[in-house]
Amino acid sequence: MHLDDIAHILGSAEFFTICNLEQRRMLAFASERVQLAAGDVLFKSGDVTPGAYVLISGALTSQQYDEEKEYEVSQRGTLIGQLSLITEQKRRATLTCLEPAELLLVTRSSFLKLIEQFPEVAQRAEEMIRNDIGKYVTSLEEIKPAKNA
Repeated sequence: MHLDDIAHILGSAEFFTICNLEQRRMLAFASERVQLAAGDVLFKSGDVTPGAYVLISGALTSQQYDEEKEYEVSQRGTLIGQLSLITEQKRRATLTCLEPAELLLVTRSSFLKLIEQFPEVAQRAEEMIRNDIGKYVTSLEEIKPAKNA
């Protein structure tokens, strides 16, 4: 797979739309391809990963430690572990391959180098993360029981 192909795959992940093509090429050059077989575990709940993963092909299932629900991850360009790009985060779920899968690992160190070089990317990343967190908070507020109910 060529560098431009990998850069375009990164561009299919919504988060990496904060980067222009050249910046995605830089991340593509520094990324690591991960190939897994059906039944392989990408990471376990409680693990700290070295960055975030972008799904190229295949399907994984996510099992959270505190829930019995499973979620399937199968859409090309899905970003797994967005916050792991900027901070060491313990994974809240175990991800297991349902079928052979290929992913890109974008390491925290390469992303942090990129945002040091391009402060405007850091600003866009901060805005996107704030918006995402704001959506979660709004959802929680909507389900919070009324005080006098």
